[in-house]
This record gives sequence, C-alpha cells and structure tokens, in this order.
Amino acid sequence: MSTNRNYAKLAEGQITFAPSAWVDERGYHASPTETDYLLAKWKHYVDTPAPSEPPPEGYHYERDGYDETADTIAVRWRTVANPPPPPRRWSRLTIKTALATAGMLDAARQFLASVEIATGYSAWEALADCDYIEEGYPTAERWNGILEGAAAALGKTRAEIDAFIDALPTE
Repeated sequence: MSTNRNYAKLAEGQITFAPSAWVDERGYHASPTETDYLLAKWKHYVDTPAPSEPPPEGYHYERDGYDETADTIAVRWRTVANPPPPPRRWSRLTIKTALATAGMLDAARQFLASVEIATGYSAWEALADCDYIEEGYPTAERWNGILEGAAAALGKTRAEIDAFIDALPTE
C-alpha cells in the first residue's frame, strides 16, 4: 500500500503516514483531498529540516521526535555531542619501521620485553603476534603506563612519545 507522506498520525512517539487510498464509513477515498485526510483525523506532516545554523563545535543535530499541534506533526531536532573517534590502529610493520628509522628499535625491544601484558607474555611478544596495535589497549590506564615507561626507557618525554605516535600512519 502506498502512503502519502504529507499527512500522518502520531501514537506513542511513532509516526504513521497516511494511506494514498482507504475505505471508511464515508466511503472509498481513491484520490483523497486535504479535507478527506483531515476528516479522517490525519494531520499535516512537516519534515522540518535541521537548523541551518551550524551546531556548536563537537556537536551535531539529530531528530528528536515530533512536535504535535491540533493539525500538524513536525520533526523536532536536538543538539547531540559527537561520539568519540574510534581508536587509532597501527600495523606492527609501521611501528617497527618507524622505531628503526628513529634509531629506537633496540631500546623499544628491550623495554617491551620487560613489560608483561599477561603473566609470562611480554609486550614485545605481543607486538610480534598481533595483527595491529590499537590505541588505548587493553585499558587507557595500562596504555598510558606503557607509554610513560617507554618514554623513560627511550630517554624521551611523554610529549615526544605522543608526537612520535601521532606521526605514524594509521590503518
């Protein structure tokens, strides 16, 4: 059955669009007029566009239900915070190549071999076994602890380590 998206009803927050034709106590409505729709208790539907002014930095607009009056149903919008970006990922080839190019591969190997990510399983072994490194793995606290330790082991500041990571191409 085709619908007429110019008219709608709202029930429990859900929109239902009017049919293009119907039968009721007044008869068969094959080409209903505005009056037919309004007598059948359908309301004008207004697909209100999102606000034209840009949302604040870090936010976007989302539909937030409908505003209903005696004869109109209109889309309502709200401002919503953008979700956090997905964690960055790097291939182990990218990481090892960058460490080697920077002359830090041996020091990184020694440090990561001393860090256990599980009992008897070093971060260096994990780097050899994994498909990629994901930012924040396994937790933000653990990730930060490893980076702090790497900075100390490599004779760098945490800011320098962060800049090094920021310069790596992601997957």
